[in-house]
Amino acid sequence: MQLVLSWPIRIIVIGLLLFSLFVDGSGYVYRFVNHLPVTGNVAGLPPNFGGWQLYFHRGLDLSGGTQLTLQMGNFPPGQDRATVQQRTIDILQKRVNALGTAEPLVQASGSNHDRIDVQLAGVTAAQAQQVIGHRDQLVITTWVPDQSITGGPFPGYKPQMTQMTADMLQSATAELDPSGGAGWVVAFQYNGAGAGIFSQLSTTAYNACGSGGAASCPQGRVTNWLDLTQDDINNWNTAGVQAYQPFDSGGKLLSDPYIQSPITGGNGIISGNFSQQSAQDLATSLNSGALPVSLTIVQSSDVGATLGADSVRRSLAAALLGLVIVVVFMIAFYRLPGLLASIALLFYAGVLLAIFKAASVTLTLAGLAGVILSVGMAVDANVLIFERFKEEMRAGRTIGAAVEAAVRRAWPAIRDSNTSTLITSIILIFASTGSVKGFAITLALGVAVSLVSSIIVTHNLLAIVLNFGWARTDGMLGVARGRA
Repeated sequence: MQLVLSWPIRIIVIGLLLFSLFVDGSGYVYRFVNHLPVTGNVAGLPPNFGGWQLYFHRGLDLSGGTQLTLQMGNFPPGQDRATVQQRTIDILQKRVNALGTAEPLVQASGSNHDRIDVQLAGVTAAQAQQVIGHRDQLVITTWVPDQSITGGPFPGYKPQMTQMTADMLQSATAELDPSGGAGWVVAFQYNGAGAGIFSQLSTTAYNACGSGGAASCPQGRVTNWLDLTQDDINNWNTAGVQAYQPFDSGGKLLSDPYIQSPITGGNGIISGNFSQQSAQDLATSLNSGALPVSLTIVQSSDVGATLGADSVRRSLAAALLGLVIVVVFMIAFYRLPGLLASIALLFYAGVLLAIFKAASVTLTLAGLAGVILSVGMAVDANVLIFERFKEEMRAGRTIGAAVEAAVRRAWPAIRDSNTSTLITSIILIFASTGSVKGFAITLALGVAVSLVSSIIVTHNLLAIVLNFGWARTDGMLGVARGRA
């Protein structure tokens, strides 16, 4: 393999450099000019694309967050507990993903397949409990006469369950009231089976009361509930009806619209004096699916980032100290090539940090360890190249030929070692979770960027600098030339 120093390659390298300077530098310039904190999320901070900011996403151990232990109860009879536990984990995973938290951890625990551990970065315990622990089934009922009913919104009537089930719900979306009101609503859409049933229900309700009977004809309504059960209906005289409040559970009235025309498309709107947040939370819960079990929070704690911040400071100090030692070693042993390799390391660091921001990679302590390890691998590649370069120079080759031969001969070893590391990292990314996955992601990105840094950037720098006579002396190259 012979790497040619073509202009397209140089343009790519320059483009990566400009990209990293823009992503890494513009935000700090903005902070400095506007006297803002050096760290953290700042409104309007560039680069800003429609509200999407480029900044470092920190994991639970660095930013703080919540740890929860959930106890599962009321298992469906006749079903395997491990299967029910996994289905519950899948639903919870969808819910916490909707929170936008970085690298959430939802995993099974308990010897009897009856507990689930949850770790969420940047989310308080109260926020986590509101979203993940509710069954949130959308229930559709009609009103039927029952003279024993003396309470509720319609004395003489009680709700009746319909054939609509929660799994027929296809989507739910928070949006502004399309009728022109100032509030928020939750628009929902049923699948084909649900649309057919909903069309029949709305047609029956529309035909039940005739014209002008909206206020006095409960049969003309199709009612939306949250978590209404048959037991609630059986105890209707004592249970009555409760208005929906975000994350309250058990028979909450969402909306009770009067049907003014048959609804054949399987879509509808839930209104109820929602705020934007409560509408989004309800839509998230409905979309996530109904939990197959009840969940009780047996342990909940807010995790501070004090230990994480101290660990970050120590990690950064260790990384800087290691970098200084590496630079001193490279310059002492390899002179000018070692200096150029150190400059290439700065390119590596800038591009890698920019990728972390652009790709929203979550940084944890384990992730920082992956970055530091990839730095060592980047230096290792340069060491292989420079040792080959010395051998070629001692064999009497010209400087240009020695550089090309060194890169060509060192490449197979560099390729194989980095490829094996990438394969291991990819396996860990797909087969693991939590901090191990974070370590694998940062290591894989670091190895990929280090290949560009050590092979292309260092190679180009050598080719450029060695055009100058002062750079071609034995003292600058750190090697005594042999005779051909």
